[in-house]
Amino acid sequence: MSTSDTSTDVTSQNDSDEAFSIYHKGKPLKLHWHGLPPLTRTPALRLCWIGGLDGVDADISGTNEDGTLVLLTADHSLYTGRRKGSVLELQLIRTDIEDVDYCRGSQELFVVLANGGVQRQFIVQTVSSAWQTLTFDPLELLAEGVRIRRVCCSAQGVVFVSSSGDTYVMGSCGEVFKAEAQPRHIRLYEEGKELLDLVAGDEHFVMLVAPYNLADDVLQLQGKGEDYDDDRASIKSLSSSNSERSSAANTRHLLHQGYALLNTQIFTFGSTNNGLLGTGDHIKRANVTRLQKLESMGVCSIAAGLEHTVARTLDGRLYHWGLNSHAQMGGHEDVSSPLEITIAEQATPLPKEQHTALEATCGDYQTLLLNAAGQIQSLQPPPLSRHQQQSSTYAQTLLQLQLGAAWPRQLRLLLCSRGGYTLQNLRQFQLKYHYYLSHLQSQLQLLIKHRQAVNTLHIWQRQSSLEALTKLGPLLLNWERILCLLVATLHSLEGFYRGDFEQAADLLFVCYYKEYMELFEGYIRSYCDVFAVNGFAQAVSSIVTLSSPLPELNEESYVIRLFQQPFSIYQLFIQFMELLIKSQTEYQEHRLAWLEFARQSCISQELAVNTRDFWTSNDRNPRINQFRRRQRRVILTSALVPLKLYSSRYTISSHSFILFSDFLCQVNGKDLHSYPLSTLWVWSDGELGLRLTTPEKSFLVLTRTQEMRKVWLDQLQSSIVSALGRPIGSPVPSARSTGYEYSRDHPKYARVKACGTWRKGVLHGNCYLEYPDGTVYCGEVQYGVIEGYGKMVIPSTGLYVGHFKGGRFHGRGVYELHGQGAHDSEIYEGNFCEGLYHGHGMMRNNRYIYVGEYLTNTRSGYGVMEDLISGDKYMGMFLDNKRSGIGCCITNRGDYFEGIFANDDLTGNGVAVFENDYFYEGELTLQGPSGRGEYYMPTGDAGSTIPGMGISNGENSDENYELIGNKMFGHLSGSWETVRIQTGELVLNRRFPKYPSSLGRQEVDHNRKWRALFHNFESDLANCTVSTSSNSYAASSSSLGSLKKPAKINLSTAQWWSCIAVYMNKQRAREGTKPGNYFNNILLSLPLRQKSPSPTPAMNNSTTATTNMTTTTTTTDTTNNTTTTKQLSASVLDFLTSPPRRIHSQETLSSRKGSNLQRADSLLSMGHNGSVADLDTTSLVSFQLDQTFLHSSFNGEPDGSSISTTTTTNNNNNNSISKHINNSNCSITSTTTTSSGGGGGGNSVGGAILEQVPSFGMASTLTEQDVTSIRLYLEQAFKDHYHPLYALNERIANCFHYSYGYWKVKPTPILAKQAMREWESISRRIYRFIRKMFPALPEDFCHLDGSREVISHITLLYPLVLSEGIYSTLFVLYANKYSRKDEIYRQNLNYAEKLKDDELVELMNHDSFLNAVMLDPHFDESVQMLKQLQEKFSPQDMLTVIQRSMQLLTEAYEHAMAANAAQLNADNMIPLTMLTMLRAAVPHLGAELALLDDLTGGPNFQDEMNGMAGYCYTTLKAAYEHVTMKTLQKAP
Repeated sequence: MSTSDTSTDVTSQNDSDEAFSIYHKGKPLKLHWHGLPPLTRTPALRLCWIGGLDGVDADISGTNEDGTLVLLTADHSLYTGRRKGSVLELQLIRTDIEDVDYCRGSQELFVVLANGGVQRQFIVQTVSSAWQTLTFDPLELLAEGVRIRRVCCSAQGVVFVSSSGDTYVMGSCGEVFKAEAQPRHIRLYEEGKELLDLVAGDEHFVMLVAPYNLADDVLQLQGKGEDYDDDRASIKSLSSSNSERSSAANTRHLLHQGYALLNTQIFTFGSTNNGLLGTGDHIKRANVTRLQKLESMGVCSIAAGLEHTVARTLDGRLYHWGLNSHAQMGGHEDVSSPLEITIAEQATPLPKEQHTALEATCGDYQTLLLNAAGQIQSLQPPPLSRHQQQSSTYAQTLLQLQLGAAWPRQLRLLLCSRGGYTLQNLRQFQLKYHYYLSHLQSQLQLLIKHRQAVNTLHIWQRQSSLEALTKLGPLLLNWERILCLLVATLHSLEGFYRGDFEQAADLLFVCYYKEYMELFEGYIRSYCDVFAVNGFAQAVSSIVTLSSPLPELNEESYVIRLFQQPFSIYQLFIQFMELLIKSQTEYQEHRLAWLEFARQSCISQELAVNTRDFWTSNDRNPRINQFRRRQRRVILTSALVPLKLYSSRYTISSHSFILFSDFLCQVNGKDLHSYPLSTLWVWSDGELGLRLTTPEKSFLVLTRTQEMRKVWLDQLQSSIVSALGRPIGSPVPSARSTGYEYSRDHPKYARVKACGTWRKGVLHGNCYLEYPDGTVYCGEVQYGVIEGYGKMVIPSTGLYVGHFKGGRFHGRGVYELHGQGAHDSEIYEGNFCEGLYHGHGMMRNNRYIYVGEYLTNTRSGYGVMEDLISGDKYMGMFLDNKRSGIGCCITNRGDYFEGIFANDDLTGNGVAVFENDYFYEGELTLQGPSGRGEYYMPTGDAGSTIPGMGISNGENSDENYELIGNKMFGHLSGSWETVRIQTGELVLNRRFPKYPSSLGRQEVDHNRKWRALFHNFESDLANCTVSTSSNSYAASSSSLGSLKKPAKINLSTAQWWSCIAVYMNKQRAREGTKPGNYFNNILLSLPLRQKSPSPTPAMNNSTTATTNMTTTTTTTDTTNNTTTTKQLSASVLDFLTSPPRRIHSQETLSSRKGSNLQRADSLLSMGHNGSVADLDTTSLVSFQLDQTFLHSSFNGEPDGSSISTTTTTNNNNNNSISKHINNSNCSITSTTTTSSGGGGGGNSVGGAILEQVPSFGMASTLTEQDVTSIRLYLEQAFKDHYHPLYALNERIANCFHYSYGYWKVKPTPILAKQAMREWESISRRIYRFIRKMFPALPEDFCHLDGSREVISHITLLYPLVLSEGIYSTLFVLYANKYSRKDEIYRQNLNYAEKLKDDELVELMNHDSFLNAVMLDPHFDESVQMLKQLQEKFSPQDMLTVIQRSMQLLTEAYEHAMAANAAQLNADNMIPLTMLTMLRAAVPHLGAELALLDDLTGGPNFQDEMNGMAGYCYTTLKAAYEHVTMKTLQKAP
């Protein structure tokens, strides 16, 4: 090694500028730096001496007779030192060194680089001085390589430690490893442990290791969570920077660190033994040996000389072992097993409190100690100065542990090397806190001393079946936690004392004082739990029967003192804070917190003593003794402070009261009544009275004096606050969330377990109810009555999700009923009234699907029913569950019947149209003709259209064609397969229209259809505001009406907007996160308790097994709430598991057997009266709401889980003619194009318009700006899942789909016009409701001022609500209606596709110059534009596409004919349009045009149809007629 000759020499003139001092044989050396010294002096990490060698490289050994000192500092700088008298010359060698050590036998100096590499240099004359790099992964098997962080050398062997904890060896060390020329990986300690320190003598190595991740099992800590940041957290240092973690994570890390420090282990190995290994013998070992004597003693540092080893524990004790060849052991004999060192016997007597060592280090044949007074003591100095004591008072000092990356701020205090060199790093001691350090060390010594007794009790507690010992489990566990906490605390305080950190905020018990208090609170609670029930005496009585290895465990006084010992620990914290705030007042908050904790601790212990005395005095009273629980305390009794029950008849009462920590007990003769404090309300009543209110009764109690009343009031209020789990001193809340079980005598909720929000003894808010028959309810309760939105599971019956009123189903909801088998199950979604199906609803089961009106549980009014067995569909009126009134029926064969139904059959005059084009007019039934009528039997096409029904009026459907065939008329009978003439005639070869002339005359008025749906929608929306009023029940009754007569809704515009706001807020609360999470969120917000493992005597009859409300979760919910779900799964409302919960309130505790009562009231008018014994709770669906169940209410498909037969529209026979779109035929969720994320519109910029009541559209005059704003609002409203218009659109689209889009066979084209008229009626009624929101809109239609734009329900709503789902339903019907010409059109498209442009022009007999037009790019653009027609649904968008295509076609003609300056005229427009149409190949163009013609009929589009858009549409329609006049084919 060499340095620059031009380096600057700097001599330290002031020792205080240095970070360390170096002594040689007890004499200080002056440091002389060569080269530029660091601006900030850093402490030293390593000190090693290379003895005097002849001919050694001058860079390392120099020429001085004392050899060379090698020094490594914390800034990775490596120096060599040469002593010249009293001056030490320091030369900078390198600045990238992490660790260094010298192997004396091989004369090699090893350095660990900052990048993890290792280099060596041979310190002999014959070896080159160049550095050589060692390879630890020659095959490059590890992707990141091997990073070394530590090197340690004996005389012949070298051990390297990597950053991952792996060990590598070189050289030799007995049988452990031999003559390794290159580093070799070898495991030197057990897996699952981490190496903390490594030292070596001449022939032995000593390792200090600590376990990690074992504390979770031993201390029963919670498993890994999101706060768990490292798998080796057991040795991670806690500092104030970690305070942002959760309290549970901080507590876990505290205990992990303490457990790791307490349970350190020492491993030794060497080439020989002779006592060097500490095994207690001199037998040579071939493997690594563990020193069991020092296990779990809290060894925190080790040091080694050439032939001996010293270990220090956290409580200040020292142990040494090894050879005594140079009297380095302080005696005259070798020590082969760890032996404790007593400082007072080895050196000049010191004050008693200073008989502990902060540091121990070893030279070759000496041991140096640093005691708490800052004095260095030589345990056995070299022989020439045996009685000399080196003593120095330091301004600064070091730490005791060298743990590498584990504790980066902790360094050694003293470093020794061969040659008589000693180095001290300079740090300041906090001497004024020595008292607390020494006393905490004494506390740790006592706890470790008693640990054997605790471990013995712990073994008995786990293995013995004796209840007295079993109850000690929590106390023993908390005692072990306190021990680990004390170890971590002592380590932290020692670091503060020695100056590793200066801020008291970094002390663990200051930074994490809340976590400390929680741990001590847990210990005090478990201690008091045992003490309160005289558990120590019972435990000792049980121990006497066992063979105890420790006789002191047979004494109760010893056992009590054993567990009282930790109480003195936090007293030291308080004394420390008292001293700290004298200089640092910012810690006053911490001091007050500890003082309050100590005060509460004293109160807890006093209550435990009083409770033990109470149980002792009532030991022979079984009625009182049955309340004996470990967690329960006696707060106050009327025997101590008189209290009596007030009666209006007399004031003398024999009632006595006992206030426990969780309930108030009333004793009256042989009867006992208990009132849980969590559901007890108390306030003053008069001068001496207290008014007590419970969920079932309210009564008055009296005291003798006002002082006594104050005592009872204060104790009751503080106990209630404590029972509710609120901070001490908090006010008593009038509204609270808690649980309660009603008595069997309650008129409404007999034996019902309730958990929810209470207000002065009444349930009000979100609640959970569990009935004795297994029925469970979760949802809203108002003033003690189930009312609002909720979910109910009824055993063996079904599941309901929806609205309630007066405890019954009322409003919109979904009811899934379970029958005896899967085929009997059914799902109803719709409106309820007083527990009955009433209003609009949809019923699905395996037999039929019905969508329509209900009246008191019967199908009455207009509806659509699909018979899933026969395949028939009925659309018409119902009465008493039967088809009755005007209606039509479409059979599974495609036959169409229309007329008046009675008693479920068609009667009187009607119409029948059959799939084979036969039709009938007259008296008939569904089975055949039944009287006078006419039966038409066509045999072919007449080849002409009906006069007046030609192209000009756009009626191009099949119904305009005449047929030729036979006609039968007169009095007819028989079946439709065999029609008989009773009296009449049969005529042949007659011409007649395709359809009967009376077709459509007996249809249900379209405004009558779905009337209940719109009424229910407005009622539900109006109820949103009404239900929030003060008189909820009465107001909602007036809003929703009754079974007899629906109420008329008259609200102002402002009231409607208020209803919309409330509706949206409620929907966000229910669906804001994920579908189905609403009820889970309610359950998670309630104080549902987990079942306790400790046995608790039952106080009433057991109920039926509780339905598991949260066991099953959907896939999307598993990441959320997993831990909490498990906590709720065992028993949601087991209030007996926790003292502040279920106490059998107001129920006589006697030996009378209670009857198996069911609910006192029925929630349904259509009740289910199964007995408790017949309940099958295992068949209930999970209370976790399944997402598929939510969506099943909209998509029209039966739920596969409960209905075995599912029918989808993918089985339609007409799929081949469906529009080319991504269509979901059977789902009304296709009405919008937004994502299914719920309320997607609310996240966009336009969605903000929904968050406030608009000001536009409210005036009497409608402006263009109003129309633009209204359109923007409606566009967002129909997309937002939380808006009522979205729900209305979903429901009405569902009805329309089941009416006209849900077919197993090819739909009849007869329904096309009927469907269009019904849709127009639906659009008008939606528009009618929108006018209530925006009264400026016209009632029918209007023109904007200064504009030709028409505002009506068509122009305003069709672009929004005429979605692909609705349009596709209409399109399928129109495609079937116009299938004749569309088939010719399809054939011509297929033929034209095979022809070139010139061939197509020639075939169409067009002028040849049109070929040039087809070659123009604008012609291709026109074709592509026309293709977009199949993607549009709005009439306005379709007209725009047609007009734009025609414009491009005109540009193509003008551009191609520019040379001739020709203008496009009508003669050329039709041919060009025909060519464009054939090249665009829009499927079913005839149906598209016919549907567009019907959509644009009426005055709304009159102006547009009279303009350019109408002209372009007419041209396209005329071109279509020309193309379909005949089939294209080449002339022969």
